[in-house]
Amino acid sequence: MSFYLQQYNNIFEDCVLTVCYKATNEEIKEYGLTGENILLLIKNSNIKKIINNKNINYYKEISKMFSNKDIFLRIQCECLLGMYGDSHCDCEEQRIQSMKLISENDGIFVHLPQEAQGWGLFYKLKELELQVSGRTDKGKFIGKKNRDEAQNFLLGNSQFDDLRSYGIIYKIFDELGLVSQKFVLISDSEKKYQALAKQGFDIQKLSDYHVEEINAENLSEYLIKILNNTHVYDDTVIDKIINLINNRKYNSRTLSTLTSIVDKINNDKSYELDLKTKNKLLTAYNNIICGEEKKYVFDNNLIKIQNNFSCKVNSSIFMAIQNVYGNNVFDRISLEKLYYFEEKNDNSSVRIRSSKVLDTIGKDSIFMKGQIHVEQRDFNEDRTQILQKEISLSKLRAFFENNNYDYLKRVEMITMISERRIPGVNIYIKKLPNIECRIMDVFGKKEKIQEFIKNIMTNLSRNVFNESISNVAYEDENFDGYNLRFADLETAMKEELSIYEIMKKGDN
Repeated sequence: MSFYLQQYNNIFEDCVLTVCYKATNEEIKEYGLTGENILLLIKNSNIKKIINNKNINYYKEISKMFSNKDIFLRIQCECLLGMYGDSHCDCEEQRIQSMKLISENDGIFVHLPQEAQGWGLFYKLKELELQVSGRTDKGKFIGKKNRDEAQNFLLGNSQFDDLRSYGIIYKIFDELGLVSQKFVLISDSEKKYQALAKQGFDIQKLSDYHVEEINAENLSEYLIKILNNTHVYDDTVIDKIINLINNRKYNSRTLSTLTSIVDKINNDKSYELDLKTKNKLLTAYNNIICGEEKKYVFDNNLIKIQNNFSCKVNSSIFMAIQNVYGNNVFDRISLEKLYYFEEKNDNSSVRIRSSKVLDTIGKDSIFMKGQIHVEQRDFNEDRTQILQKEISLSKLRAFFENNNYDYLKRVEMITMISERRIPGVNIYIKKLPNIECRIMDVFGKKEKIQEFIKNIMTNLSRNVFNESISNVAYEDENFDGYNLRFADLETAMKEELSIYEIMKKGDN
């Protein structure tokens, strides 16, 4: 070990004794370390009394420093990205709060080099790129993954593997003469608490410790810990999680993990989660599954109040729909081009959809093959009210020449459309350039959408939904980052038309 007596530390606002333990190669392997240096920051009001001593026996001073006093202990596994501002996790917020608690109560902060649950920083970046962007380290988009799914893809682990071990902490504290002391663990990790207690520490949890800053970016990190039963959160934290979910402050990683939790609650009898938390999560899931209710106002003065369920689906969605609802569910297939404009004065948005009918089921369709249909949508500020009206192609062209509007982007898609073919819902299955699988929109009343989803999610076809929760990022008006056009439009249309032809005939 090496020692350094900080005569003043800006974070602790006091004197701090710094200790560095250098681990051997054997210890690095045994305890799942990703570096050899373990840092201890010891805050104690008695440290200032030894500052001016010419000779100090550090071991002796440390061993008697906490005599008859509980030691507030924080073991912070290394997270360099969090320390440098990455918003996806809450590690930096935890570090700041725990150091504040130690500053107020005296204790020890341990910086343990176990980056990415012991897999290391190099691995961590690959995992996060999959979680946040859905891309491999080669830059190929394969879809966003949660933490467990990312590890399965990168390492082939069917279950998440945490390499971390805390036996090295006992060894260090034994050398410092502290293992007989009483500790208060600053953590919400049940696994960490159990591991330290098993090592022989006389330790209790700081029951009212929790992190204040839970947001849309790090929400999935809390949920993955609930999924894996590594943490037990109090009602305050759970309520913050539920509030974010109910207000749709989440991303794809959150939805994927929440779906896994709900699936585990419903199907795994051995899943240990308290009943109150289970009910809160199930209620939140049911509240958001069908998307936010919106008011649609049409140019013929018709008003509809309905939900919009949007999610990614795989190719088996067609067989699933056919198995439940039979043939001729889709009355037409169209090549659609979405144009996005922004009004310069008030920044309101306009979306215009130009739809060319490629094929229909015949006389039962409300459109003819080859017909072009153009509609305009205007949105209020919070996008809960939508004004929709039919316009002409010349009106669309006029937007490009109107100095009051900025043209933002265009999105192409080939869409299979089912309107008034399934009771209570309209279905739109869209193939977009460079987007994995397909995106499905279901419009209707919440109970009708839930009925449709339940009918599709049979044991045979339950996996057709990549996420069985509505994701606002897939709604047409929210394609903020896309300017998508098919590189080979003719081939794309040929592929989708072949599927549509099978859906008409009912061939399997």
